[in-house]
Amino acid sequence: MKDEYILYLDESEFKNTKTFAIAGIAIKKGNISLLEQGMKEVKKLIWSEEYITSNNPILHCTELQKVFSNRKSDDITGVKDEYQELIKLPAEDIEKIYYQVYGKLSQTLKKADVTVFSCIIKIQQLYDLFFLDKNHDGIHLIDDKYHIALQKIIENFTHYLSVNDGYGDVVYESRNAIGENSAKSPDVKLINVYHKIQANNKGIVYTDSIAIQNRNRTIVAYPKNENIAGLQLADFVAYNIIKLECCKVEQQITDFMKQIHRISYNGGHSISEKDQRSFWGMRVLPSYMRMEELISSNKSLKNAYANVKKERNKLKKTIDIKDERIKQLEEQVETLKLENENLKNLKKSVDTDTDN
Repeated sequence: MKDEYILYLDESEFKNTKTFAIAGIAIKKGNISLLEQGMKEVKKLIWSEEYITSNNPILHCTELQKVFSNRKSDDITGVKDEYQELIKLPAEDIEKIYYQVYGKLSQTLKKADVTVFSCIIKIQQLYDLFFLDKNHDGIHLIDDKYHIALQKIIENFTHYLSVNDGYGDVVYESRNAIGENSAKSPDVKLINVYHKIQANNKGIVYTDSIAIQNRNRTIVAYPKNENIAGLQLADFVAYNIIKLECCKVEQQITDFMKQIHRISYNGGHSISEKDQRSFWGMRVLPSYMRMEELISSNKSLKNAYANVKKERNKLKKTIDIKDERIKQLEEQVETLKLENENLKNLKKSVDTDTDN
């Protein structure tokens, strides 16, 4: 029997950097219980067991981040009801819980043996490419960002399912308003795109529709209040994958960010063999911008290597000169030793002649 997988997906967007992402985790169905148990343990770090049983609270990455970022403030507003008790704790306790939560999330990712998939879109760069100017009637030649990201992820998820010889279903966090289910609702539009991907390869570049149809089965959208563990973990992955992509300071990259990057899909290869995560598990669009960044980074590394090589040659010359000087001094010492020995022998000879 082939293995069955579920891909839990959520989205996140940082308005200040104009960066959007759909991201989440692929997990073997047999490991879902490990995932659920891990998320229960995470909740116990924030709420009491009694509160969890009575209120069924939902883990929200942005809510936790809001409380943490404002932990030293006397007035934290706009936080959901289930996080009100956390706000009342001392700043040092909030900080402790925050890091414990991320530590437990990391453990859960490892125990459940999940694989991260994401597609990150640089919105302004995409607009600059596909939004035509007034001279061209201002036509917008661009698909919906949700659809673009989903298409790339499904294509890469199909590759993952083929490598693992499995079947997959997609669970997406609902964007519909309560009671909304019209043909124009976000969920229905996204589900329709999924079926178009299956039927006629919408947005797919490298994989044919037969492969998509053979491996992918269904997509469903559930609201947050359904309390699905996989979606709550996907929420943390989506938020932190953007933080990782936008982070310019090495010291600000957290252990959790490093882990989700480490377990991003790498096309079935070990990272030590070849690193293809920027194509498979952590896709960034527009990709040409990514290539420019990599080329620039490679150029910087080449320049740095050339400088190191130049400095090494300079140091080698200095060392060679010193080695040569040491050799000369050693020869002088040997000469002096010989002369000293000859003087000693001469002195002995003179002393002997004197005694006679």
